[in-house]
Amino acid sequence: HRLQERYDTTKTMTANFEQTVAAKTLAGTLESKGTVSFEKPNRMRWDYAAPDAQQIIGDGETLWIYQPDDKQVIKAPIDKAFQARTPVNFLGGLGHIDQDFNASLEKDEPEQWVLRLVPKQDKGIGTLILTVRKSDASIAEARIEDPLGTVTRLRLSGEKRNVELAGGLFSFTPPAGVDVVKPPTY
Repeated sequence: HRLQERYDTTKTMTANFEQTVAAKTLAGTLESKGTVSFEKPNRMRWDYAAPDAQQIIGDGETLWIYQPDDKQVIKAPIDKAFQARTPVNFLGGLGHIDQDFNASLEKDEPEQWVLRLVPKQDKGIGTLILTVRKSDASIAEARIEDPLGTVTRLRLSGEKRNVELAGGLFSFTPPAGVDVVKPPTY
C-alpha cells in the first residue's frame, strides 16, 4: 500500500536505468542502459545509450520508438501499444496494484521487500517482480517474466520525484530522412 501511495503522490519521475533481457531465443543477454522520465497521466520517455541507441517517447496519445541506427521510427497509438496493466505503465504510475494485480510478498529482507504481481486480466504480459526499498518505497528493480520465458530486469537508480521536467521532453518530431512505420498489429 505504501507503494501505491507513493505512486499516487508522484506526478513526475526521472531515474537512471540498467536493463538486461534474457530470452531463450538469444544466445546471451542483451544489456542496455540510459535514463527514463515519466509524467502523469501517460507521458514517458526512455533514452537508451549507445551502442543500442534508441528513444521511446509516449506523448500522451502516440508512442514513438526511434531507432537512429536503422533510420526508422515506429509510431503506434499509445492506448493500444501499452494497456494500463503492463508493467511499464505501472512504473509510470499509470497502474493500480490492487485493481490490476494479485500481489503477494515473496521475500521480506532487512532493506527491501520483494513483491510478486500477477496481472488479473491480461495473462499474456507475464509476471512482475518488484524489489522495493523499505526506506522510501522506491523501486530498486523490476523483473518482468513473460509467458515465453523472456526475463527483463530493470534496475533503477538516482530516482528524482516531482521535479520540473523540460517542456519538450515528451514531444517527438521524426528527423528528416527517417522512415515512419506503423506496427503491423494495429
